[in-house]
Amino acid sequence: MRKRRAVLTMDFLAICVLAGGLAVAQAMAVGPRREYFRYTREVAISQPGKQNYLVIDAAIWSHVRADLSDVRLYEVRPGGGDAQVPYALSEEQGASSTEEREARILNLGVRGGRTEFDLDVGGEAEYNHVQLHLKATNFVASATADGRDALGRNAGRKLSTSTLYDFSREGLGNHFALRIPLSTFRYLHVSITPAISPRDITGASTSAQREAQATWISAGRCSAPEQISRTTRIACDLDPGVPVGRILFTVPAGPVNFRRTVSVRAVSVNNNDPQGGEFCRGSISRIRMNSGGKEVVTEDLAVSFCTSKERRILVEIDNGDNVPLAVEKAEPQSMERRIYFDPAGKTAISLYYGDEKLPAPEYDYAKFFHKEADAAQAVMGAENQNSDYTGRPDERAWSERHKFVLWGAMLLAVLVLAMLALKGLAGGAAV
Repeated sequence: MRKRRAVLTMDFLAICVLAGGLAVAQAMAVGPRREYFRYTREVAISQPGKQNYLVIDAAIWSHVRADLSDVRLYEVRPGGGDAQVPYALSEEQGASSTEEREARILNLGVRGGRTEFDLDVGGEAEYNHVQLHLKATNFVASATADGRDALGRNAGRKLSTSTLYDFSREGLGNHFALRIPLSTFRYLHVSITPAISPRDITGASTSAQREAQATWISAGRCSAPEQISRTTRIACDLDPGVPVGRILFTVPAGPVNFRRTVSVRAVSVNNNDPQGGEFCRGSISRIRMNSGGKEVVTEDLAVSFCTSKERRILVEIDNGDNVPLAVEKAEPQSMERRIYFDPAGKTAISLYYGDEKLPAPEYDYAKFFHKEADAAQAVMGAENQNSDYTGRPDERAWSERHKFVLWGAMLLAVLVLAMLALKGLAGGAAV
């Protein structure tokens, strides 16, 4: 009898363990399905025989996750059997640069009234940018760079002539870089006009920079500038979800030789009153100066934007005691993001997005992606609510969705075990 009760107890415990295992098992992750996306847009392809791309616009940004992982392209086939179209995301950046590497300064001295030295570039495979580290201030100088494969007195190959300057007195910044053609010379011989002495040179570094024109799109709207005391104030509304990369200012051609500090802060939604501290700071400038017969021309009218969730901001330009800067307008901008894909002969596909639980895709196309220079832009139609949208099924753990069953099974197990224990004690006492 006792053996039979033991067998029953073991069977019951096995059933309880099985029930508990089912209770804590997680639901299998459900992959992408068209009915799980809230929004869709038709895509027209005019050149189906080459690589195409779509530009992520404000409408898409407002309804996707920040990493764009819930975007999918589909070839919708009549009667079912829809197929995903693999794609690759690309950010249309400007110049790219290798990591800067320190270069050894050799043979530093004065020759013929000019400061000269050699740079040992070492193992750098290629470079086209030399950044000098200088202590000198308030100067304009001319610097030449010659490439050499070995140290010596033999003339090298002339690569470039650059203008170096520092306008600390005027508050207009500096420029200590040499731009040269892409080179692989082991040594660079640098010669600088007397405005720089050997003791002013503290170091140098090289890097390879590849110039490309960055593509920017609008990311919001700004009101007309208003002048408050020494500050030019501009209120801006940012597009929801769009990652702002910079604020670009339009300044008439007339004002020159200025450098103004720009700060960005959050403001209340209903008015332009600041409600938080400054979260971003930069400067804008335009320099056109002649010094020692050399002309310096440079301009930077964009301020990098710091990461922020604010949707309404206040931009302030500090004019100091100068005449207020005549800003025509300010525009928040975002680096353009594109979706590249191969139509494989298809003239129409569909874009779906808006599934907050969908993991990022893994396509071989993205792993081996190469941007083609003649890629064609496909045209997106208007955004529509997905008529097939059902939403995802409840993917919570079984135990979360059926807590009462789990607790009931556990309580029943305790009661049965208690009853068996009592009977066992009673039987032992009778013996």
